[in-house]
Amino acid sequence: MGILIIAAILTISICYKKNQVFSDRYDSTISVTSDSDSDVRRPSLYGFSKDRASIGLNEEINSANFENTYCALMINNETNEVIVSHNANKRIYPASMTKLMTSILVADAIESGKISLDDEVTLTHDITFREEGAMKSDLTKGCKISVRNLLSGLMICSYNDYCVILGELVAGDLDSFIEMMNSKAHDIGATNSHFMNPHGLDEHGHYVTAYDMYLIINEAERHEILREIDQYKTYTYSYTDAYGEKVEETITPTNEFLSDKSTLPSNIEIEAWKTGTTGGAGHCLSMICKINGVSYSFVCCDGDSTENLYKAYSQMFNMAK
Repeated sequence: MGILIIAAILTISICYKKNQVFSDRYDSTISVTSDSDSDVRRPSLYGFSKDRASIGLNEEINSANFENTYCALMINNETNEVIVSHNANKRIYPASMTKLMTSILVADAIESGKISLDDEVTLTHDITFREEGAMKSDLTKGCKISVRNLLSGLMICSYNDYCVILGELVAGDLDSFIEMMNSKAHDIGATNSHFMNPHGLDEHGHYVTAYDMYLIINEAERHEILREIDQYKTYTYSYTDAYGEKVEETITPTNEFLSDKSTLPSNIEIEAWKTGTTGGAGHCLSMICKINGVSYSFVCCDGDSTENLYKAYSQMFNMAK
């Protein structure tokens, strides 16, 4: 009887902890702090980000329809008008939106000539994750695959192991790559983010804000190879397994607007995007879209369901001018 009681208590504790992590985001009490005497969260003066939108630290704009979401942000990229702002400066787990920063560093390495899209990478070790259900490919030690296919699998299908492989390729080891991620975030003005891994699985100390994610996706959109990959509705590629056999795989986007699970209005074109889903992050999607030819940035994270996430996007789409 005593054993049954203990087991029941443990089960309740585990379920409570899971739900608590999911509903509490990163820490809903933590906002960023101002870099000046003003309470306005301004991008840094580094590079292009000096021309981006500014948002008050606790500023809520047209947020009534988004109060049940972790955060919602919509910005007109051509006028820098903030159309929706809800919890834009609160820390959140970014989930696989983290991969935008990983992709930026890979694109930087390609453009600098450090690596090539056609380079073949041979896995020197197996890659495993403790998290149950973490998205992972079938690649094992000894498999050979190109940088182009690694980058495409990372962005389209959100393979977590591809982030590790590319991080080690670009920086030599994962710790050095994570340092590069944090340095790059600072350089583009995303100074209230901190990365602990290249894939976005929940980890204490790994967080972003919606505002910083807005800066990050706009940096990603500057790279031609990333824009190209973000247009694919399907992608077929191959790799060589550890036995020398060719393996072919067709993948589809995790973005439901591209996989046709959710309807995208005909006047909207997606230019950049990244989804993410973890227990701590909820259901996330960051995008840059053109609506009637005008460019907008979006960031939205919802704890309830992907259905609610895409409903929130439909609401924001309708607010475009």
